[in-house]
Amino acid sequence: MAKAHVERYHGEPAIMIDGVPYPPMTITTRSKDSDYLRRLGEAGLRIFYIEASTRWNRPGDGTAPDGITAAIEDMTRLFEAVPEAYVMLRLNVSPPADWVNAHPEEQVMFNDGSHRPVICTTVARGKVIDGMYSMASRAWHRDADRAVRDFFAEIEKHPHFNRVIGFFLCAGGTDEWYYPGEGVTGPDGLYGDFSEPFRAAYAEILREKYGTVEELRRVWRNPDADFDHPTIPGPEDRVHINEADQMIAKGLEKWESVGYTVGESINPDAKAPSNFGVFLNANGYLHTADFYDAWHEVTARAIVHFGHTLKDLHPELLVGAFYGSYGCTDYYDLSTATHTLTILDSGVVDFLAAPGVYNNREPGGVVAQREMQDSFRLRNQIYICEDDSRTHRSLPTIQRETMGLYTPQDSVNTLKRDFARDICEDINGWWFDMGGDWYDDPAILALFARQQEIAKEAYSLDRTKKNEIALIYDTESVHCVSEPANRLVLDLWRTSDLHRIGAPVDYYFHDDLARPDMPDYKLYIMVNQYCLSDAERKAVYAKARRNHAVVLWMYAPGFIDRESEPVMALENIERTVGMKLGLIDHTAFPYFKVTDSAHPALAHADPYRRYGFIDRDVHSNIWVTPTVLPPTYMNPGFFIDDPDVTVLGRYCLDGKAAYAMREMDGFTSVYCCTQVVRGELLASLASWAGCHLYTGTEDVLYANENYVALHASYTGSHRVSFKQPCTPVEVYEGRAYGENVSEIEVDMHIGETKMWRVKPL
Repeated sequence: MAKAHVERYHGEPAIMIDGVPYPPMTITTRSKDSDYLRRLGEAGLRIFYIEASTRWNRPGDGTAPDGITAAIEDMTRLFEAVPEAYVMLRLNVSPPADWVNAHPEEQVMFNDGSHRPVICTTVARGKVIDGMYSMASRAWHRDADRAVRDFFAEIEKHPHFNRVIGFFLCAGGTDEWYYPGEGVTGPDGLYGDFSEPFRAAYAEILREKYGTVEELRRVWRNPDADFDHPTIPGPEDRVHINEADQMIAKGLEKWESVGYTVGESINPDAKAPSNFGVFLNANGYLHTADFYDAWHEVTARAIVHFGHTLKDLHPELLVGAFYGSYGCTDYYDLSTATHTLTILDSGVVDFLAAPGVYNNREPGGVVAQREMQDSFRLRNQIYICEDDSRTHRSLPTIQRETMGLYTPQDSVNTLKRDFARDICEDINGWWFDMGGDWYDDPAILALFARQQEIAKEAYSLDRTKKNEIALIYDTESVHCVSEPANRLVLDLWRTSDLHRIGAPVDYYFHDDLARPDMPDYKLYIMVNQYCLSDAERKAVYAKARRNHAVVLWMYAPGFIDRESEPVMALENIERTVGMKLGLIDHTAFPYFKVTDSAHPALAHADPYRRYGFIDRDVHSNIWVTPTVLPPTYMNPGFFIDDPDVTVLGRYCLDGKAAYAMREMDGFTSVYCCTQVVRGELLASLASWAGCHLYTGTEDVLYANENYVALHASYTGSHRVSFKQPCTPVEVYEGRAYGENVSEIEVDMHIGETKMWRVKPL
């Protein structure tokens, strides 16, 4: 039997099979065409993902085989075509429809005792079930464990099992561990989850979190709170999630009609007891954040449960799952965002995965990721991007249109771009051929063959990452701010600007700042640190002092501190950024302009441009809409009111300071009052902090110590500056672009991708 695990190989984690490293790329395909499988094997692909189900979930009906038989048939077909292949089984552990319908007590329950009929693809494709099973259901865990053991008792006897290297756990909607439908938000004001499985799990989580009922009551400000019957927040406690933004947007849209239209009324400042603008009112409503945090943790714990089941059966093989979507997701109801670290620190899961974000994927764009992948590297685990990259062969035709892929060359350039991301950012990936023939083109197959050679070379080099910029995300803050505010910062900004600053960026959870093995960076971008304790604040300062780094704080860092009184206060932000501030307690616009473009921290800024919002086109390639951007506003807002700072930008409306810096004890604190900032301001600050910029601020850049890749966002001349003199060899052309050069200039058309192997002299 093959033995597979993750270990550090030449500096970074890698999948090892019998002691041999297997770099990306791998593949998932639903094709039953043996000739196509053979061609994929000839292109050098060796690890194939095959869908599998327990016989319990898929018993077979005479017209279709049961789950075990189907998996064996697919493996047999694969190994006849590619004898040297290895298999990762995408193992569905969901219950069957008849089990779900027979166990209403294990379903998500709403406040009136009802269940919502849903379609859950891992339960029964296209078939409506009476309600969604709870991820907390111990009855499901028990029966699924039995089905998994039965699955292995049979499949282990098959000779193909000796080529299985791991299991990719699948459950929930589209294999991705989310609740289909609206989760715990129901029609006509219904809300959940009041099921007994969730109640028991929630009680356990709260006991672990608070220890004593007295502490729970203190934080919740509820003298009647108890562990055994924790409060489930009603609609009035969930206003901040979407209703607040809806009120603000209506106010911005309808302001002119007030006083002219009978019955028209608006509340542009989103006033309600449970929210403060787009924030949850933490001075009294933290039970709402705790509920959603538990909702996500329960799903993470279910993955960990099955991770234990599989590792007990086969500790020598890999275990992974989908989880941890901070882009292209619902941050509340879907339950798959905020407990990545619960899974990573469990010791039974080797990797997590997610598809790339579905925005701006066409040539000239970027496929942003949903996870904080560098937190995985610290733990000797890997993040895998499901590169479900469409091609010119994809159907229906709408996919080719929205992705802008019409020719083999269009496909090749975007596949080169996404491969360059995986190599340079040191994440794994699998091509996901959902159509069954998306990649069955001579040009694409030839590309795959060359990429396997490039990947092999990349893994033979020192892979230690030495990037200089780190983005820091906070999971606790996610459920204290609105869904649109989360999406703007965690998703859309990453799509629009973060790959266009001319330098590579690493991504971490803020918990990692206290780890002694986290590398030091020159610039830390604190994007959503709305919840910070004193200990967490001190961890940031201690990390930044190690090399007198620059810390860029965004919007409302430390606004909520569960240990302070009041919990939510302007003073908390002041203590975090080290500046005196003022509060704007109503809807305002975030637009600001730079004050002095001669300041070196503003070197690439445009004094005539408005900053503080996303002004690039951000659109979906799947859900066809003109834009996915929310309206531009902030509520609440903040301004800097401190004579001892260097002001870098002022609001267009009133001239108050919106962007400033000051020296702290051993580091530089920079505060931007807005939620997002454009790429050239980040590039300017990065350059001032001593970070190397490879390009200007429009192209999509991927780079590490061995490779530099450019995906052109415009047609014309592009300049690339290297860290040191080198001989840059384009890996697909095999041509050197100079010898002993520090900079090159190359003509490229929009959507073209070039990737240089950087060979130091």
